[in-house]
Amino acid sequence: MGRTGANLEQLAQSLTSLPVAGAMAQYGERIIRHELVIDAERFEENTERIFPTAEAILAGLRIRTGAEIVCPAVCEKSWAALETAPPNRCRAFHFERGLSHQATVEPKLLLVDDFDWVRSNLAKIVQLTEDESFQTAVEALCTYMLAASDRMKVAQLWAGIDAVFDVQYELQYRLSILTARLLCPPGKKCREVYNETKTLYGERSKILHGKKVSEDKIRAHIIAVRTRLAQILTRLIELGEMPDFEEMLFEK
Repeated sequence: MGRTGANLEQLAQSLTSLPVAGAMAQYGERIIRHELVIDAERFEENTERIFPTAEAILAGLRIRTGAEIVCPAVCEKSWAALETAPPNRCRAFHFERGLSHQATVEPKLLLVDDFDWVRSNLAKIVQLTEDESFQTAVEALCTYMLAASDRMKVAQLWAGIDAVFDVQYELQYRLSILTARLLCPPGKKCREVYNETKTLYGERSKILHGKKVSEDKIRAHIIAVRTRLAQILTRLIELGEMPDFEEMLFEK
């Protein structure tokens, strides 16, 4: 994962799709700094698996690192090869659509250990995304930064947590206790996670019900909920399945 070669002007000249070139230009080189290269030859005849694999890799990196990665388009050639490519010859497609990218956190440095973690867990991530609850939670974490406002980011991140646990009543209590039991064995740390999640849920209500809350507090809430959702997804990936939460709740 790196980027050298064509600038955005050369990129636009190389692509067959002007809408995709426009989307790339909208973000600009300040946002688009790297590329993820996938060798299609490794997929042999199963080329339909390339896009889901790319989605799983990006999801894994976002879950693992907290980086707000934006991937607006996919091209059939590496960015590094476009500098000398003939004009209007490279096919490109929209990948993750969004009107804007509103950064919440500072850029993160991705380490070799992060890529190793994604490589080791990629099969589990791909398998788990067949579950709609897990997939919805992943989508919430992967696209919240494209929301139009900070309050909408809060709504989207909590939608991800809601999707995992599917709680229908006593929301604050049940979401808090299920989160704590998923992340920790019974004990002091479990109670801490329960109390933290319960507090976050109380903040959620104020933010999403239109109460007056400072921008700094909303930003801090976004970071805390995003971290909690990533912890939940990481634990599910470790388990390799969506557990029976009611059964888990009463385990010793």
